Amino acid sequence: MAEPATIVAAGTVPWRMRSGMLEVGLVHRPRYHDWSLPKGKVDPDEHLLVCAVRETLEETGLHVALGRPLGEQGYPVPAGSKLVHYWAAHADSTAVEVHGHAKIDPAEIDDVRFLPAGQAAATLTYDRDVEIVGRLATYALDTTPLVLLRHAKARSRRDWDGPDRDRPLTDDGRADAARLVQVLAALGIARIVTSDAQRCLQTISPYAHMAGIEAEIEPRISEAGFSKDPHGASEVIHALLGTHEPTVLCTHRPVLPTLRAAPSRFAACRVPTDAPPSGSSLVLHHRAGLVVSAQLHTV
Repeated sequence: MAEPATIVAAGTVPWRMRSGMLEVGLVHRPRYHDWSLPKGKVDPDEHLLVCAVRETLEETGLHVALGRPLGEQGYPVPAGSKLVHYWAAHADSTAVEVHGHAKIDPAEIDDVRFLPAGQAAATLTYDRDVEIVGRLATYALDTTPLVLLRHAKARSRRDWDGPDRDRPLTDDGRADAARLVQVLAALGIARIVTSDAQRCLQTISPYAHMAGIEAEIEPRISEAGFSKDPHGASEVIHALLGTHEPTVLCTHRPVLPTLRAAPSRFAACRVPTDAPPSGSSLVLHHRAGLVVSAQLHTV
């Protein structure tokens, strides 16, 4: 007997501060006569982060950049079950625009309201949504993303005759680099720091071109630079944790354990320690130098 299908979805809790009060964005769905949070099913081959931003745009008209994760909610639906992943989304933030403008379909959403958090909780139809809003209200929300990105798939060392620094991406790697554009845009990445290796530069260049950002070359996070001075990579990430600019750092597998270990000494969360596959990213959200959440994402 076949297992019941699980529908994967993503959404956000849009929030803003007004007169020192936390307000939460809700949507009304006339089809179900309910008040809920903006969310929707992941399209085929769509990344969860991209889905969360797209659905928020389509249901609220807001271009948001994703903040810290708020967890998941699973519940039964007629087709089996649904698993929804949620992120905080500052309504006053500006995402890197890749989806264009969206017109809200009144048959899907006929009202969007920002309400004080307590009033929003009382208005929501489902207890599961109230729980997510409760997490938002108790978490520190003024966080900044730092993405530790392993370059996309490159030609193997044994099949490359030139200097290792010049080893390029494969066709699959270039395709993954193109898919990373919307993922990084969903986080509002405004700064790029990268190794000087060709495979890192090729991984990050599609996003740099789309966003109009000049990549900063950092030799200390290259394989050669790391082998000469392993402490240099830690110095780089400590400096980035002291900034408020959403940043991606593109580097190599041997360097990543040091980068993960550097913030974990101060972390209020568990940082994954497994070696990430090519093109994957560890998304850290930090505040006042502390890493408060960490999620590993693959393309």
